[in-house]
Amino acid sequence: MEITAKVQAIGKDALSPKDAMVILFGEKATPELRDVCVIQEFTDPAAQKKMHVRPGDHIYINDIKYRVAGVGGLTDANLEQIAHATLIFKAVPDDDDVMGNAIYLTPFAKPIFEVGTTIRYDLAD
Repeated sequence: MEITAKVQAIGKDALSPKDAMVILFGEKATPELRDVCVIQEFTDPAAQKKMHVRPGDHIYINDIKYRVAGVGGLTDANLEQIAHATLIFKAVPDDDDVMGNAIYLTPFAKPIFEVGTTIRYDLAD
């Protein structure tokens, strides 16, 4: 299953070169959240409601291929309901330290995000 989102806005504090994570959120993000998030909008809201991200799936950001190395337990529900997940570009920690809303990606090089950036979720189911 392929599901596509487009970046609609980028908060003033959303992208730090020192930080290995990018917080994604949907259009319903509060003003406070918008300052620290990349706002994504799914092109097919019905498909969004069926998202199941698993290790081994791929996410393409501006056609750069990333492999999903780990997924937090709350990720699917958050993506389905509020388009929220945190992309983390570093190794998956021990099970006790996995963020609940995280998608851990490899390679670890964080891509460039701009308004209009395409995020394509290439999911097994």
